[in-house]
Amino acid sequence: MSRGGSAPLRIRCPAKINLGLWILGRRPDGYHEVDTILQTVLLEDELLLEEAREGFALETRGIRIPKNGPNIIERAWSFIEEQARNNRRGVRVRLTKRIPIGAGLGGGSSDAAGFLIGVNRLLGLGFVDERLREMASALGADVPFFLRGGTARATGRGDEVRHLCPLPGVWIVLATPPIAVSTTWAYGRVRIRLTPPGSGASMLAAAIERHDWSSIASGLHNDFEGVVLPELEIVARLRRLLGESDLLGSLLSGSGSTVFGLALTQADAQRAAERAAAAGATVHVVRTTERGVRMAGVA
Repeated sequence: MSRGGSAPLRIRCPAKINLGLWILGRRPDGYHEVDTILQTVLLEDELLLEEAREGFALETRGIRIPKNGPNIIERAWSFIEEQARNNRRGVRVRLTKRIPIGAGLGGGSSDAAGFLIGVNRLLGLGFVDERLREMASALGADVPFFLRGGTARATGRGDEVRHLCPLPGVWIVLATPPIAVSTTWAYGRVRIRLTPPGSGASMLAAAIERHDWSSIASGLHNDFEGVVLPELEIVARLRRLLGESDLLGSLLSGSGSTVFGLALTQADAQRAAERAAAAGATVHVVRTTERGVRMAGVA
């Protein structure tokens, strides 16, 4: 990337897993009411941002991004242009994509959050934290969470975020089959009961605060498993495989397709990862992190 007026910025954008996800009903605005416990993990996309005289340009590397409409970063730039009408400068972006797409790991939302804080700094737009949160919420339900990351409980449509006592450090096995799952597709198959069973998020949050791994493991829950696993055998097979491994617990992340497992030791995580890889999954063994998107210094 060529040099502009300001020094380029490098932004790290982590993935997330859902330790718990309860779908509570349909909202008047058409979205679903959820209660979810989120955790950032150290599988990261990377943004390189450079000031341009005008306009917007996006270059992508790594995992191929399907072109079926504007990328969320393109939408974020359009939103920034609307909000910062006095800005006449542009930005060049290089996105290195490492987080699988359509995998329930929040990669696109994390990229959008990283882009918001990065462009705000790069171009000196002066958006305060509350304004950034409002912009993040307008872009997508998970985007506000990534502004800070760590361990958090999200309610509403997933954009009302309350940060929790950090999850104790643990190894995470991410097993992603060669299939993407559309969140819209998954929500379209959710059947809301007349009397929803309620959420176990408070009990899970309390177990996390106590560092009680037995209760954390038994509290892992995802309502999407009842939708995705019966429909997609390849995902169900990975879920069974990790469930039979020597792990603390395992679960579908978000609407899938990634299944994750929790392990106290790297050796336990690696053994489970090898079994998942042999079954055709792309695997990553990573740690949890208390950070969300972050600037990694000048490029």
